[in-house]
Amino acid sequence: MNASQVIVLARKHVGNGAAMDSSARMCLADAVSLFDKENHEAAKRRAVDALRYSVGIFHADYKKAVS
Repeated sequence: MNASQVIVLARKHVGNGAAMDSSARMCLADAVSLFDKENHEAAKRRAVDALRYSVGIFHADYKKAVS
């Protein structure tokens, strides 16, 4: 998956009531900012971090994003 796709996926899960929702939101905001600055590698990493905080590393969407 590219950075844009991972950002969309992370955005889908932010606000789902996760215990670490504020961290997920911060990571997503960082990802969008980095993407706007055309730093797509870093943007993807931060979007993956957002997924880790919102759904966890065992979730299918997280696994899809890191593969």
